[in-house]
Amino acid sequence: MRKYAREVVFCLTYEYLFTNNINDLQLDLFHRKDLTADDVDYIKNTYSGIIENFENLSETAAKYSKGFKADRIYKVDLAILILAIYELSHTEIPTEICINEAVELAKKFSTDKSVGFVNGILAQVCKK
Repeated sequence: MRKYAREVVFCLTYEYLFTNNINDLQLDLFHRKDLTADDVDYIKNTYSGIIENFENLSETAAKYSKGFKADRIYKVDLAILILAIYELSHTEIPTEICINEAVELAKKFSTDKSVGFVNGILAQVCKK
């Protein structure tokens, strides 16, 4: 279920890119799924952490995207990067898992080119 929980956080982050508002109603709807208590905690903690650190996470994604400001990065890719950078810098989830899950999100929700883009940005982030 963690994969689904990560998709929930991705969707909420993607929505936040457009609205700049926390969507508590949507968050509550996701809780009604068959999620474990750990998954619900992961969703709540990760989403609130992303919102608290949103500007810094966006700037980090833009910094490593060579010449693109955050507002020029494809929104799906930006949401994936923000989630992955948050996990890399604020959780104890192993680096390999963070990157692999971000690439899987790109495969599922983005374009073929996005897979390499996301992987490359996160590899650079990990080097620093």
